[in-house]
Amino acid sequence: MRDIVTENSDVRSGAGNDAKADYGGDLAKDKGVDLNAGAGTVSEAGTLEKAQKDVGEDLNDNQLDAVLDNFQENNWSDLSLEDKKQSMTDLADYVAADTGNKNPPEIVFRDDMPDGSYGGYNPETNTMEINENMLDDSAEAADTIAHEMWHAYQQQEASNPASEKGRQYQDGFDNYISPEYDFEGYENQMVEAEAREYAQGFKDKLNKVA
Repeated sequence: MRDIVTENSDVRSGAGNDAKADYGGDLAKDKGVDLNAGAGTVSEAGTLEKAQKDVGEDLNDNQLDAVLDNFQENNWSDLSLEDKKQSMTDLADYVAADTGNKNPPEIVFRDDMPDGSYGGYNPETNTMEINENMLDDSAEAADTIAHEMWHAYQQQEASNPASEKGRQYQDGFDNYISPEYDFEGYENQMVEAEAREYAQGFKDKLNKVA
């Protein structure tokens, strides 16, 4: 485990591990843009409309396509490491606007993380650490950013739960199941299932335009 991992930290891992960021599913149903639908489509929570008001931008399919363009496999392979990092940062900015996260995490790229670990989000420091040695797969890179940024959004809602969903997130993190103790329980808990579903939407989008 990494040195920033706490009881409530989420860590993405791969290299043959079932914890790899590669799951099926749709976007989280209660919040988020349907990345497989037309521009301006939102779920009942109206995240896209809220993000537009917050940042003064039109977060439509054209913008998302531009953000994801570098993640296309034929483009990704030609990018330098620094360009890959910038592309991931740009995607994180998009997700922050999409979710209305006014305090997005700082992204820290590291070259000393364990093999097979993509990265993780630490709510105590509000940082996302990314293993820069695991950036060969563009879909996994996008998945990791979206997954961990969704956790950052969940933590934001849980920190001051003014809604029932926020209270559910708070309860989920208070009773977080770590994969070392119960991997099936870890996968099935609401906060993880949502993050997988949200991130899968970005991979579906990449596959759709490939």
